[in-house]
Amino acid sequence: MNLEQYLKQLGLKDKEIKVYLVLLELGESQIMPIVEKVGLPRTTVFHILERLKINKLIEIIHRKTRSIYTPYPPKKIANILELKKAETEEKIKSFNLALPEFSKLYTVSPFEPKIRFFRGSEIRDIYEEILIAGVDEERYVGEAKKIVSALGEEYLKQWIDRRVRKGIRSKSIRVKKEESEQPIFSGQKEYLRQIRYAPEGFESPMHILIYGNNVAYISTEEENFGLVISSLELARTMRNWFQQLWKMSK
Repeated sequence: MNLEQYLKQLGLKDKEIKVYLVLLELGESQIMPIVEKVGLPRTTVFHILERLKINKLIEIIHRKTRSIYTPYPPKKIANILELKKAETEEKIKSFNLALPEFSKLYTVSPFEPKIRFFRGSEIRDIYEEILIAGVDEERYVGEAKKIVSALGEEYLKQWIDRRVRKGIRSKSIRVKKEESEQPIFSGQKEYLRQIRYAPEGFESPMHILIYGNNVAYISTEEENFGLVISSLELARTMRNWFQQLWKMSK
């Protein structure tokens, strides 16, 4: 990455970058030597220098009838990037607090279902979506060992921790012979999870999740894909299916 690309990360435009780099070479200067080097009109350079001052990249010192333009040390750019990073993280944090309210306003037309496909590590995005979907419960049918294998044990543990902190309950129908022995995957109250075991002979190679108006299908590690369908009618159908299977389970 060259110097121009680094400066573009600060939001500078091509002409601003050109003026700034010239001023770095000069160290400090009045306006005319800068104009001569960049080959731009004086008024254009003047306005660019004012914007560079606003961006805290240069200092303007007024001496009687002259203005002296001095660049701040390049190290200051790193400080600006750190500040922008901190500001961005704060904005993300604030927006996440309001996200449930925005999610309540978001609706999917029952006549226009959305179908999304996920592959490999993208499958985790389905789980991340559950945390920001504004739901208070997720339901699923599946085999614990297979979903742990598909998503990764460490990821799933920290995801469960975040789910619990958000107060999202989990209701699951699982296959007993495929259970995990890890306590965090159990039905203990602290994990906000209810578990029932499907009838004898029931198998679920795919993991089926129902949250809000979404139904997700996640394959085994071998096939390694996920499919999410956002549909009011499908979600209602699958919730009814889940409830009937729940009654049959122990």
